[in-house]
Amino acid sequence: MTQVLRSDNGPRWIQRSRLGTPAPGPVEFQQVAFSSDGELLVALEQKGGERLRWWRWREERQLGEVTVSQGVAVQALPSLGGLAVTDARFQVGLYSLEDGRPLRLSRVPDYEVRGLEVSPDGTRLAMHDLTGSVLLWDTRTWTSLGQLQGPQQEVARLAFSPDGRLLAAACLRGHVVVWDVASGNPILVHVEADEQFVSVAFHPGGTELVATTTGPRIQRFRLSDGGLAGTLRGPVAGSSQATFSPDGGLLTVTRYGFSVLDARTSTRVFRHEVDNDFYAANAAFSPDGTVIAWGEDDGTVGLWGLPPEPR
Repeated sequence: MTQVLRSDNGPRWIQRSRLGTPAPGPVEFQQVAFSSDGELLVALEQKGGERLRWWRWREERQLGEVTVSQGVAVQALPSLGGLAVTDARFQVGLYSLEDGRPLRLSRVPDYEVRGLEVSPDGTRLAMHDLTGSVLLWDTRTWTSLGQLQGPQQEVARLAFSPDGRLLAAACLRGHVVVWDVASGNPILVHVEADEQFVSVAFHPGGTELVATTTGPRIQRFRLSDGGLAGTLRGPVAGSSQATFSPDGGLLTVTRYGFSVLDARTSTRVFRHEVDNDFYAANAAFSPDGTVIAWGEDDGTVGLWGLPPEPR
């Protein structure tokens, strides 16, 4: 029987397994991501060995590993048989799931990508650079769809809505912006001049958006009218990399490790701490809601969840 992670079973969570081997040197950041079909888990290191790795996580079986110099972000594109990767050399590439070779590699001139998100159907990528430009990318033709216009500055994170129709941005200069992807028009612009927003996440039900701040406040927005739906309180100031569980009941935020909150009450359900102030990673729920993947600061990837049921 599948054991889905919930608020009431948080005290029982453990590190169920640890994937991969430690990095040959200090790691500054790891991004982890599950494929939309739930079969694959990918991880990309910054520093350390600069490794791109991918697994069939349920089997704890590594499928491949390659080095991506100055890699920045990764997303799985199983429908194309590859992994989309951006790097600090103004490139976006598609690396083969079979053997890691580059299938497609394109330059994005004058565009140093700092983030990468994939639409739920895998047909679009969204990227942002250091200046705040937001670029859409067609995965089928592997070409740019152009930049999204708006008031955004110093974009910190992007997120697609569950149906792929909307794209949201959190901006360090006090903006939360939501675009209609098809038209490219902003449909929600929230401004707090004295605030810095660092992460955004859509509720799986598609009715709400949350944005974390450099303080403990997590702002909630209704998508129906753009109005404020309330405030959650993060466990520490500067909580970032917000992610909902598939059923919307839990919310992960990262800072000195990762915390899992009850998405309605802000009550902390679970906490994993990392004794390294200079390290960061994101936490990702598996699509079936049974585990959370977290990139450890030694270069391994931990899978957290309930203990296996006795047979």
